[in-house]
Amino acid sequence: MSKSSDFANSRLLLVAGFGAITLLVGGMGAWSVGAKINGAVVSRGVVKVESERQVIQHPDGGVVGEILAHNGDQVHAGDVLLRLDGTFLRSELAIVQAQLLEIAVRKARLAAERDDLAKVDFTVLPDFPMLDPEQVAQQREGQSNLFAARQATMAKKINQLREQQQQIEKQIEGVEAQRVSLMEQLDLVSQELEDKQSLYERKLMEASRVLATQREHAKLTGEIGRLNSVIAEARVRISALEIEVVGLSEDRREAAITQLRDLQYNEISLVERETTLREKLARLDVRAPVDGVVFGSQVFALQSVIQPAQPMMFLVPSDQPLYVSVRVDPTSIDQVYSGQQVSLQFSTFNRRTTPAIPAEVLRVSPDVQTDEANRETYYEATVEPDPEALAALPEVKLMPGMPVEAFLKTDARTPLSYLTQPLTIYFNRAFRGE
Repeated sequence: MSKSSDFANSRLLLVAGFGAITLLVGGMGAWSVGAKINGAVVSRGVVKVESERQVIQHPDGGVVGEILAHNGDQVHAGDVLLRLDGTFLRSELAIVQAQLLEIAVRKARLAAERDDLAKVDFTVLPDFPMLDPEQVAQQREGQSNLFAARQATMAKKINQLREQQQQIEKQIEGVEAQRVSLMEQLDLVSQELEDKQSLYERKLMEASRVLATQREHAKLTGEIGRLNSVIAEARVRISALEIEVVGLSEDRREAAITQLRDLQYNEISLVERETTLREKLARLDVRAPVDGVVFGSQVFALQSVIQPAQPMMFLVPSDQPLYVSVRVDPTSIDQVYSGQQVSLQFSTFNRRTTPAIPAEVLRVSPDVQTDEANRETYYEATVEPDPEALAALPEVKLMPGMPVEAFLKTDARTPLSYLTQPLTIYFNRAFRGE
């Protein structure tokens, strides 16, 4: 009885074991065929800002005069981050303005000479705020004195010419008086000659006396002609002196116009130089282009030299949309597409208290890219975290540069397909072999 009972118990246990195994295998088989498991492409990524970090540079370079922003400082657009020393530029601008002042007062003096004014009009002078008012006054006084001296010299020359004209006029008056006297004598001699000719025709006078009177008449006529010539020559000299007087004024005017034209060319060049210097002075204050946080500052000491276009510091824009740049292996790119759902895990935060952040693929790079550091090839997928999910986790503060593990969800598959996929791939390759 004991042997029969033991055999029955063993048989019962064996049947129960086979049943359990059958149930387990059947259940596993049914589960592997009917269950669905979500797949995912696992990739590494990093948090970035929609607008890339701003490089703070200066086109001209210079010497550091003041450092107003340091690493970690929150700044606003337009805030001064760095101020370069403008001593040299201001000195150069003062020199240029002094030259422009000299040109301006010279132009005012030349304009007065051109227009034959009584004094120089300085009301049209531009302002030179960087120059000492005493320097401006000295320049004005110097040109006023020069104008007065040149005007006095001009007046003296004209007076000398006028005096010469007056002297010639007096000479003409004297010659004219002689001519009038000779004309009166000629009238008397002419009357006397008529009387003598009448007596000679009546044989009452000798011919020699008539000839003598004729000679006297001819002599007076010649002398009157000579005096007329002297008067004409004197009047020509007066006209020449008048032309010389007019010529002095014209020469002065033409010289003023020529000098004004030359000064205009110089002034244009200096104005361009002044504009350039003012622009450089305005750029001495290096300002933040956007709101953001300063990092990576390369400027630590005053009076240090900044080279043109040298990066001085960097600015991470704040209040800008954040996204995750994910590197996808080229072998998995066929499973990645725009609109794909993504689960983001941030290794920076505690995974036990911080859930995965849902996200979505915005776009995928059209071509493969290469990391120059390690020659790794990848496709870049731009992933946008769900704003509502981030808002529900106020303790989660994303910062540019944070590492991310991205799970790009693929189609659901059965466990059996996962188990048989290696065999399927193996046999597929084997059957294609030679």
